[in-house]
Amino acid sequence: MWDIISEFYHEYKKPNTVNRSVGSLINRWSMIQKCTNKFCAFLAQIESLHPSGATKQDKIEKTKIMYKEIENGNFTLEHCWCLLRHQPKWQQHMISLNTRRRPHDKRPANEQSSEIVDDVVEENVERPPSKKAEKDNLRKRKAQESCDAEFNMVLEKMTEDRRLFMAERRSWVTKADDNRGAQLELDKRKFEAEIMSKDLSGMNAMQQAYFLNIQRKIYEESLNCSEGTYEKSPSTPDEGV
Repeated sequence: MWDIISEFYHEYKKPNTVNRSVGSLINRWSMIQKCTNKFCAFLAQIESLHPSGATKQDKIEKTKIMYKEIENGNFTLEHCWCLLRHQPKWQQHMISLNTRRRPHDKRPANEQSSEIVDDVVEENVERPPSKKAEKDNLRKRKAQESCDAEFNMVLEKMTEDRRLFMAERRSWVTKADDNRGAQLELDKRKFEAEIMSKDLSGMNAMQQAYFLNIQRKIYEESLNCSEGTYEKSPSTPDEGV
């Protein structure tokens, strides 16, 4: 039966309506039936009071208020109830609710309402899912688990690849910096060698003073570097030893 209902649902549903499995349709109908049964029970109680001058819409509005007070939430399935209210089975259901009322019972109205609602809910036993639905759910769950496992493997591989790439990039940058520093140092040594070997005899006094000043700075810098290297090197034995 539910396979037929599922085919009918997917054939006539609106384009923007979600697709539902058989199990989802069963659960949805169970919720609609449960809430609508409660609404019918409250409506039967309101109608049994025979309020003077109350129209049918007035009774419906009072039923909504009762539903909200007892269930702590609005009745949001009035459109479903409007489709079901004129069906023979629902009319018979309303008659059965009215006959269950015990007008001579002196208990409070809320207690009576709870008793009627509990009776209705007890009748609304949810049908267990079929074997086909269970197999479909198991197949979907396994497919989802397989998809999750594959996604995690791909994510781990991407993370590892990124880690290796970043390590290689850092190594490459460090090596490039070292090469650049070595090249700069070599260029500096060549420039200093050219300055130190420059012939100043053909220059005027100002040019000679300029280059002599540069040569002196180069010489002093080389002495400082030599002294620093000497201080860091192991101590030499005493001459007298």
